Amino acid sequence: MDHVEFDRDPPANLRTLVMAFGGWIDAGQAATGTLRYLVRDLSAARLARIDPEQFLVFTQERPDVKLRPDGERDIQWPPSEFFAWQPEDGRDGILLFSGGEPHQRWRTYTKAFLDVAERCGVRRIVSLGALLAGAPHTRPVRVTGRCSDPDWRSLLEAWGIYRRPSYEGPTGISTVVLDAAERRGMSHLGLMGQAPHYLQNGAENPAAIQALLTYVARLLNLSPNMSHFAKAVQDFRTQCDREVARNRATREHVQQLEQQYDAAAGEEQQTLPDGELDSEKLMQDLQDFLRGQREGREEG
Repeated sequence: MDHVEFDRDPPANLRTLVMAFGGWIDAGQAATGTLRYLVRDLSAARLARIDPEQFLVFTQERPDVKLRPDGERDIQWPPSEFFAWQPEDGRDGILLFSGGEPHQRWRTYTKAFLDVAERCGVRRIVSLGALLAGAPHTRPVRVTGRCSDPDWRSLLEAWGIYRRPSYEGPTGISTVVLDAAERRGMSHLGLMGQAPHYLQNGAENPAAIQALLTYVARLLNLSPNMSHFAKAVQDFRTQCDREVARNRATREHVQQLEQQYDAAAGEEQQTLPDGELDSEKLMQDLQDFLRGQREGREEG
């Protein structure tokens, strides 16, 4: 199979694929963080990798050098990896994928990606994502869902998180993959979390990871160990509180977001129904926020 290296012969009963791409739709590392947690919790073994050579620009996403115990060094290339989990009771298993968004040759990448899924027997895909939004860190993380399957839609509607797609504009690799998957007869569902836009996007957000993990676990009837999240989320919010308290403009901005969140009573305000960016609204919020920060520093 072009551009793919298998660690072993793939099973053919991995009916569900859960995928998460880093980059544009991975705010707070929520999507890839959720995927990594699932891989660890399920003890899923790596099954295959997509060779990054044709799809990444290494001056944009560089490989890492790691020292071995013997003092020699190994080069670790940016991973795009599939993992397989098969339950002991013989039920259908799960294929999991985590990787960075490719820089180029998206159609070739998508074909290689879906060829792996098809070879493993995938019939439905769950896509995880998270976007920056006007969401306060002091409130529960909102998650929205969209899907192509009527049964899944009924479930999302019952949970109160279904949003009809209406976004038009720039998109990411997950949308391209799901569009091609539908043409291959695979149904799909997307879960999109929200991360506060005033926090550093590179820092891991355990609250967003917990929210996405909760929904995907309910969807797939999994029972991951969630015991450590309470402390991780509390520590995260305490750290955010400390950072926010340092600047008056930031404090006032968060208070405004809290008021909007509470008034909305669960209705999405800062993202479009399908979870994609409302670019004009978000840019206005960011400009207002940054302007307030500058004014706060001048007054301080």
